[in-house]
Amino acid sequence: MRSGGQQFSRGALYQMLSNPIHLGEIRHKKERYPGQHEPIVGRELWEKVQRRLRDQAATHRERPTKAPPSPLAGKLLDENGEPLYVQGAVKGARHYRYYVSRGLVRGSVQDDQRGWRIAAPELERAVGAATRQILGDRAAIAGAIEEFNLDASRLPSIFKLAEAWIQSLRSEAEAASVLTRLIEGVGLKQDGIQVSIKLPIPSDEGRDVATPNELALTRFVPMRMKRRGVEMRLIIDGDATPTARVDLPLLNATARAYRWSNDLLTGRVRSIGEIARREHLTARHVRRVMRLAFLAPRIVEAIATGRQPADLCTLAMTQRIELPPLWSAQERALDIR
Repeated sequence: MRSGGQQFSRGALYQMLSNPIHLGEIRHKKERYPGQHEPIVGRELWEKVQRRLRDQAATHRERPTKAPPSPLAGKLLDENGEPLYVQGAVKGARHYRYYVSRGLVRGSVQDDQRGWRIAAPELERAVGAATRQILGDRAAIAGAIEEFNLDASRLPSIFKLAEAWIQSLRSEAEAASVLTRLIEGVGLKQDGIQVSIKLPIPSDEGRDVATPNELALTRFVPMRMKRRGVEMRLIIDGDATPTARVDLPLLNATARAYRWSNDLLTGRVRSIGEIARREHLTARHVRRVMRLAFLAPRIVEAIATGRQPADLCTLAMTQRIELPPLWSAQERALDIR
């Protein structure tokens, strides 16, 4: 049986470096005693290493580990009435969140079925846009007030409150808490989302006890889906202010392509193979990425501002799409306007 040959983990290194045996001592439980062997490091160096270990440990403890909130958790159902769960991952300082069908989580989705796996910020933006549409529909709000036999004189104050919620939804800092407060439930369909909210009604001292203090409002909002691998991007039809989303991997790949192309043109490197060795990549990968150096300026501008087509990603641009050399033809092929 093979043993060893593996890299030390961080925990193993900390344990090894903090072992007082290097100082000529032996640890028993929490106490240290003089050993019968000679030390292999001086006490000054030992104490310096221990201070460094303590400082590093403090740094890691101070690193924020709290995941971003998921305001739609427990409120999402797919077209079959099955719930979607929140799943997350951490890469460095970045948190990634997804809403995932229960069947995908449990591995019970059949080959002829397709579960939902949606980037959480993407879905939350779409639901936020749908909620703004509901809150901005004064006719629907007036109809709900009439249905509950509320005094029509309260309409101005309710409209004002709805407008305040709309403005809060446009704030990145407040959007999550607003969705948590307003959203009653969200149903995902293949052609749209069913959003149900509860709009708080301003207090009225003379209100009857049976009078509701929230207005229930529901709307089906048409939605287009763009798949990107196993994920989906959602586009709410009719949202007048779509939120731009910069695709950082695609933007970074474009920047690398321009840098590598410039290195070749200026003679800083002599070949793609040299770039590959410098970047610790394969020459094939470098060639694929360098295609982005020949994009039309309008396409690069769209990528930089997050206005590229929803299904345009690094994988598509470097491996799947064969773009024509003419810039105008590229723009037509990618529907860049």
